[in-house]
Amino acid sequence: MSNISFPKAPRVLHNRNYLLLVLANIVNRFGDSVDSIVFTWLTYSLTGSASFSALIYAANRLPTVLLQPITGVLMERRKKQPVMVATDLMRAALVGYILLRLYTGVPTPAELLAFTLLISTVEAFRQPAGGSILPYVVEPADYTQAVSYQSGCSSAAELAGLGAGAVIIGLFGNTGAMLIDVVTFLLSAVFLSSMGLKETVSPDKESFSPKKILHELGDGVNVIRESHAMRYLVLLALLLNALLVPFNSLQAAMTREILHGSEEILSLVGITISLGMIAGSMAYPTIEKMLPKSMLLSACSLLMGAMYLGTVAIGAWIPSRMGIFAAEGVLMFLVGMGVATINTFANVSIIQKCDRNYLSRLSGLLGSATVAAMPVVSLMVSLLTGFVSVGMFFIISGVLVVLLCGIMFRKKSMPKEFTQGSAPMPHQSRKKTV
Repeated sequence: MSNISFPKAPRVLHNRNYLLLVLANIVNRFGDSVDSIVFTWLTYSLTGSASFSALIYAANRLPTVLLQPITGVLMERRKKQPVMVATDLMRAALVGYILLRLYTGVPTPAELLAFTLLISTVEAFRQPAGGSILPYVVEPADYTQAVSYQSGCSSAAELAGLGAGAVIIGLFGNTGAMLIDVVTFLLSAVFLSSMGLKETVSPDKESFSPKKILHELGDGVNVIRESHAMRYLVLLALLLNALLVPFNSLQAAMTREILHGSEEILSLVGITISLGMIAGSMAYPTIEKMLPKSMLLSACSLLMGAMYLGTVAIGAWIPSRMGIFAAEGVLMFLVGMGVATINTFANVSIIQKCDRNYLSRLSGLLGSATVAAMPVVSLMVSLLTGFVSVGMFFIISGVLVVLLCGIMFRKKSMPKEFTQGSAPMPHQSRKKTV
């Protein structure tokens, strides 16, 4: 017999703690996706009010904006694993209350609003803990593969949850969907509690006070301020996230006014973007070795402009319905790959460059800043669309993306380490500038 050699699985996939963390993220993201559909449907069916649904959406984002910078500071000197387990159990209990109310009666709109705030408040503690646990799970040499595989699996779970949410509600009703949501949180807690981590935290006998929290938060801001590469990544992430808001806000109008279709195009867009994000996350370790950082960032960012301008071109130049479906599906798949590649690059770079003692507060700061931009840009979109057509708004947005890329990806604007090959970034020690 001839000797057939098979490629060895990456080392990170032999890491038991990492696999348990990925499993926890998978069930969590699946539950979150089902939960988002159930809460949206339940809220609207109870109230029949789109404005109240918007209020629920705002309540879901508000704790992230206000609390995550503070919770990020609080998580720095706490072990992340127990916090993640506790917050998953708390979310299971809160969703369990809504499930109980569905069995015994009907939750009031006020209850839904209050529990949305409570659940989002708990999540404001979990996100900084989850965003900073990876250095305790894998070795620095495995960061790239660990982040890419975790992102890909999470995107796949989110896609499955979005696809299964409506089916679950149809088969089992809101109560069945809520029960599945509770089970996913409990499973996540079980997986996380099974991890054998040896976390170390900096000893700090000084009790927390508003003054100390502000000081710790200022240290987190200084980590960003003192590094050109970190400032650049943060600014790029904020701008690109803001530029995605118009597309998300106008998707329904886009399907009718630009692509001359109906709700099936929304499903197509959601599915192909998610598939692209899975592919981009999984392929990142290979892409990162093939392309210089500057080319990788510029190509993926320009896809945001193609998302707007390409959609307008497809609606104007392709007459057949199947042609529109095929072209828009390919375009959105590429956009999803670009979004996932940039996200993975940013996450890997931040983990590599930032001392683990600062990761929690940095995660909180970035989470808050990113979400805070969304309502502002949404308001601007709602005001501008009253004066211009959706097609023209897409053209303007696409041009703005191209101009932004022209500014951000000039050699003078980019950090030198992003323009000098694709060597991995050095891991920085505390309070060292790049």
